[in-house]
Amino acid sequence: MRKLLLCLILLIFSSNISFGSTDYKSIEEVKSLNYELFEEIGLDENKINYVSRVIYSTYKKAQYITSSGASPQKVFSLDKEAEEMLLRVLTQSELKALNAVKHKLR
Repeated sequence: MRKLLLCLILLIFSSNISFGSTDYKSIEEVKSLNYELFEEIGLDENKINYVSRVIYSTYKKAQYITSSGASPQKVFSLDKEAEEMLLRVLTQSELKALNAVKHKLR
């Protein structure tokens, strides 16, 4: 039980840092800030648009969850939900490349 609680706190902290370091105003801002990175991965224009939408929606959901004081499990489910949405369009290798450069996303 302590390990689960510790993992959830760590996840919340890391999610808060990754989503808190940016303040996206629009999906186009996400796209423009990360365009070169997306091209480096090998994504075409349609995939870049989709990935930008997923990042923006995940950011907005995390922002809402943290402001409403919801349970830590909801923040944890955002990563899984985002990955499922990305797998609708990206191949496994593209998703792996995106996850490898995730820390560079602005």
